[in-house]
Amino acid sequence: MKKKLIGVFLLMSLVCGSISAQGLPDRKETLETLIKVNNYFMKKYADYRTPSYNGIIRPSNIWTRGVYYEGLMALHSVFPREEYYDYAYQWADYHKWGMRNGNTTRNADDQCCGQVYIELYNICPDPEIIKNIKVNIDMVVNTPQVNDWWWVDAIQMAMPIYAKLGKLTGERKYTDKMWELYSYTRNEYAKNGLFNPKDGLWWRDHDFVPP
Repeated sequence: MKKKLIGVFLLMSLVCGSISAQGLPDRKETLETLIKVNNYFMKKYADYRTPSYNGIIRPSNIWTRGVYYEGLMALHSVFPREEYYDYAYQWADYHKWGMRNGNTTRNADDQCCGQVYIELYNICPDPEIIKNIKVNIDMVVNTPQVNDWWWVDAIQMAMPIYAKLGKLTGERKYTDKMWELYSYTRNEYAKNGLFNPKDGLWWRDHDFVPP
């Protein structure tokens, strides 16, 4: 998995460099590429129940698959296709709209799938779709801990859920808690926080923060 991620980052660097030199890519070409890549993924993983495997077998509703479905829902928002919706819905329904470690988990790896559940709810507002993720996030909101996000990826995986629930419900408690979690990770975790103002970059997790 780490080698794959490094490869993705290198590719992104090359793409960004190309964009800087040549200007923004054509919108039609970009959409065609997104469709092509997504079709490849959906064909390769036609069985949405297939667990993730990287030395250890993990269920397909943790972050390793959840981040893909985030992208799929984003693609669906600009290029809506029934097969995209069905693929995401069937995946979520198979996992009973739940998380790997249930409704008491505080792990962003588990919570990531909630972003997709909320997006599916926005299309078809069935209360069962967001029941588990809302119960889970309400639990976090109603407890004092703010040290859940000790690795930087957690911000991408969990933070949008609070923003989405805040927008959906109109309740400020979600965005308030989101800010508490984020600011603690950024400024206070491991004394100085995970953000390195000198370089304008983030430490991977609290184990990398000097000294």
